Amino acid sequence: MDSGQNEVTERQVVVVGAGNAGLCAGIAALQAGADSVTVLEAAPKELRGGNSSLTRTMRFSWRGSPFIAELLREADKNRVGEILAGRTGYSDEQYLDDWLRVSGDQVDVALIESIVRRSTDTIGWMRDFGQRWAPRPTPLPGDVPIVLDGGGQSLQDRNFDRFERLGGTVRYDSPVTGFERTADGRYLLHGSGPAFPVIAGALVLASAGFEADTRLRARHLGEAWQDVKLRGVPFNEGAPLTAAVGLGADTAGNWEKCHTTPQGLGLPDHMLPGQMHKSHGLARYAFPLGVVVNRDGHRFFDESGGYSNLTYVSLGQKIQEQPGRIAFQIFDDKVVSAGALPDGYLGDPASVTVSSIAEGARRLGIDATNLAAEIQRLHDGQAEKRIDTPPFLFVPVVCGLTFTYGGLSVTPGAEVRGGGEPISGLYAAGVIVGGLYDQGYPGGTGLMAGAVLGRAAGTSAAAHALRSRGGKAHAGSVAE
Repeated sequence: MDSGQNEVTERQVVVVGAGNAGLCAGIAALQAGADSVTVLEAAPKELRGGNSSLTRTMRFSWRGSPFIAELLREADKNRVGEILAGRTGYSDEQYLDDWLRVSGDQVDVALIESIVRRSTDTIGWMRDFGQRWAPRPTPLPGDVPIVLDGGGQSLQDRNFDRFERLGGTVRYDSPVTGFERTADGRYLLHGSGPAFPVIAGALVLASAGFEADTRLRARHLGEAWQDVKLRGVPFNEGAPLTAAVGLGADTAGNWEKCHTTPQGLGLPDHMLPGQMHKSHGLARYAFPLGVVVNRDGHRFFDESGGYSNLTYVSLGQKIQEQPGRIAFQIFDDKVVSAGALPDGYLGDPASVTVSSIAEGARRLGIDATNLAAEIQRLHDGQAEKRIDTPPFLFVPVVCGLTFTYGGLSVTPGAEVRGGGEPISGLYAAGVIVGGLYDQGYPGGTGLMAGAVLGRAAGTSAAAHALRSRGGKAHAGSVAE
């Protein structure tokens, strides 16, 4: 429908994107006193949830079992000691070190530090409006010990419920194609569907990156990324990000890199909300327990370089650079018989179990001579990492793209910068924010950053809208 045929709707705060970051912004705006808050979502209602619905982990600072117990569902509170397995906390310093150690150089350290410092308080805020956590099933070394109760789908269901109970409105099938500033400093949004045009006193962009747009992927990531499979939803095409840049917003982060992971060959072209269990079943993150090679039989990645939840993104990126854009994870019976592999590995129809390394190479088209030499070098150099007990499990893996790294430059208060200074009334949260990642990705930081900046954006957007219209916001602060 042509948006010019509709009357203009005026709202105090408009949020673009109904992922976790956008809904946290909407909730915070309503809590801060805004009484007309609308979230515009490109997906239809039956496919709502975004990439947030396909995950389950938030990485946050914490100290002591009482804090974790308060987050757990009632049935698990008395098991907190067992769940933590002797762990007493995860400090801001540890969190920041993990993030910066793997993220690469092209990041906004001050922004990351501010997110880390606010993570504990934001988790408490989310608990207060209904979020709950549960023990992590089959944790790998270094994993966060608890995950969202019901995973990302339940996270989003609770977010939508809280937002709507507070009086917020969600408009589905409403992709934003562009926006502009009005003479009085508000924002006029255009798009397809009956929700448009709409004017916002303050605007929060939480519409992810450009990962679902083939043309933008080719322009920024390279031609090899045109036909990559998505681990996420197909609705994140980057139009609001492009519109913000066209308006004069500063960019940040590495626009040539993205979040990718090793996935089973059964990965579809994209995922949809409601497919969280399928998504996690295709994850291939147990590589530190084995060896990873390409079709030429060569190792191209240090599997023992750190916990998998700190290195799996780097592996995903490197797979895309290999011959045929495929790799193979190899495990021996010591690992398989110990039950150390997630169920997805053992049920993968593309994997093969063989009596010798040479047979596995032959069946999967790997250079057998190079592979044998690589395994021997591994044994000579790392006595503790031996692949020598048959039968052997060979698991083919491909790269799955989750989200892009390049985005908007924001202050710790989620204000979008233009020319180095905040643009009045414009905020951003979630994956559309640049400067958080450059190379690797510490697992669980995406949802956490989205929640922290979403809360800040919503609080500030409400204050701005009410101030500009002569109202007063409820008391609240956006700590930096």
